[in-house]
Amino acid sequence: MRDKLGSAVWRLAIFVGVCLLGLFALLAIFAQLRFQKENTYQAEFTNVTGLENGNFVRIAGVEVGKVKHISLKHDATVLVAFTADPSVILTEGSRAAIRYDNLIGGRYLSLQEGAGGVHQLQPGETIPISHTDPALDLDAVVGGFRPLFQALDPHQVNALSEQLMHAFQGEGATIGSFLTETAALTGALADRDKLIGQVIVNLNTVLGSLSDQSKQFGKAVDSMSELIHGLAARKTDIANAVGYTNAAAATVADLLRQVRPAVQKTVHETDRVGTLAVADHDYLDNLIKTLPDKYRELGRLGLYGDYFSFYMCDILFKVNGKGGQPVYIKVVNQVTGRCAPR
Repeated sequence: MRDKLGSAVWRLAIFVGVCLLGLFALLAIFAQLRFQKENTYQAEFTNVTGLENGNFVRIAGVEVGKVKHISLKHDATVLVAFTADPSVILTEGSRAAIRYDNLIGGRYLSLQEGAGGVHQLQPGETIPISHTDPALDLDAVVGGFRPLFQALDPHQVNALSEQLMHAFQGEGATIGSFLTETAALTGALADRDKLIGQVIVNLNTVLGSLSDQSKQFGKAVDSMSELIHGLAARKTDIANAVGYTNAAAATVADLLRQVRPAVQKTVHETDRVGTLAVADHDYLDNLIKTLPDKYRELGRLGLYGDYFSFYMCDILFKVNGKGGQPVYIKVVNQVTGRCAPR
């Protein structure tokens, strides 16, 4: 009896273990749990409408991580923390964009390599707001095509909306498929005379508004016509003016070419004189300060004619003496009267 009970307990334990393992596998699959090592980065966005924790992070459509946390900063921007596989290398030029995953509002975070620095981002660093793109406002896009969608059946609206979403997000290789869908649906518009009539009525309203401004348009056209006729009447003068301007430019260019060596030499000499003047600026300052007094004295000396009168106070001869040393011989030396020291 005990053997049978022990065997039943073992079978029950094995069954419960298998059930728990299967339950854990289902949870891991449907909850999209990941157990491998991942690096965490951040990205700044102006708008993350529709993005939620747990959304995929993809590169070229391949899943490489998940969105972990979304927080609002003090400057009204949004900080998104996400994980990426260690094999993923992000640089300063990497871009992050929020894309539509489907037509019911699902989003994912797309990582792309853009223009910029090649320095590798370390885990924990942030992709700046200048390198991020918020999600396309699909409601605004679809709303703009509302008159067209009203003429289509639901299946056609879904197909066209999906093509529009991919085309405007930049994920489609071309918009050829969108044009194909549009071409296939134009047949349905042929018998939609009511819709076409509404478009014509709207165009008629616009043309009516323009017709109310016919006088202003007429004046503008008349003024433009007068300007064109005036330019046409003076075309010879304009052509001559252009020709004279060209000749004058050539003459000025030739003149500059001829005077260039002299100007170059003058600039060089001016630079040299300026260097000397700066080096001996004390002497120049003193000379400029004493010149007015000297000129006044010279003016008094030449007051009686175009000659100068000099009064001899000292006569001194300098001769070479023994050993080449200078010897001074004073012939006249008067220290009184006009020659008295001051």
